[in-house]
Amino acid sequence: MEINNRMKEVLEAELSRLGLNIQRESSSVLSVLQKNDPIAFIHDNGEIHYPANAEAALAHQIPIIVGKIWEIESTYRNAAQLGISSLNSYRSMLEYNHHVLAGRYDGDGEFRFVTWEMNSERTGFAMGHYFYRNEYEKAKDDFLMRSGLLDKGRVFDSDQISSLYTALLYHSINDATLGDNEKQSIDLLLQKIESLTPHPPNPLHSPLQAELDLEQ
Repeated sequence: MEINNRMKEVLEAELSRLGLNIQRESSSVLSVLQKNDPIAFIHDNGEIHYPANAEAALAHQIPIIVGKIWEIESTYRNAAQLGISSLNSYRSMLEYNHHVLAGRYDGDGEFRFVTWEMNSERTGFAMGHYFYRNEYEKAKDDFLMRSGLLDKGRVFDSDQISSLYTALLYHSINDATLGDNEKQSIDLLLQKIESLTPHPPNPLHSPLQAELDLEQ
């Protein structure tokens, strides 16, 4: 699979939320620009290369975005229409246990996703949960929970994620015994948490930070 026009539009929309834009570098390469400076080069086959002076904080988010768009396009391209005239603009991307995750492309780089309950004959859909602006990960999580594919008891809630993030960050900064490999592993975990949360935890406002401030 190669980057098509729809994927390019979605990529433009997603990167614009980070203050980035893209331009065609060659027939098979897109440049990701911060202002006028390239921070990554995306090839049509999905490979990503970086200039030596790329800003790491932004550069590490690009493969996450590209991977998400690749997954959306691959699933959407192979998905069938729902089969109801009033909902034929939607395609069934995932189905399980009388639940469906459907998606449609609204244009201008924006996908819309919905999770519905459906009857056994697939003639009725109800209790729609809607996700806009390419919120595929949120829609998938909602589908997994509603359909019973994922046990809610095994999922971290936002407070638990924030506590985990704060503890890892504190450990990374203050543990002088950490080796380079251990520190790199923690940094990768922190980046993973940041990529999975719409608003990464702010350690400055955490209970741990408040406790440290009192000790000082």
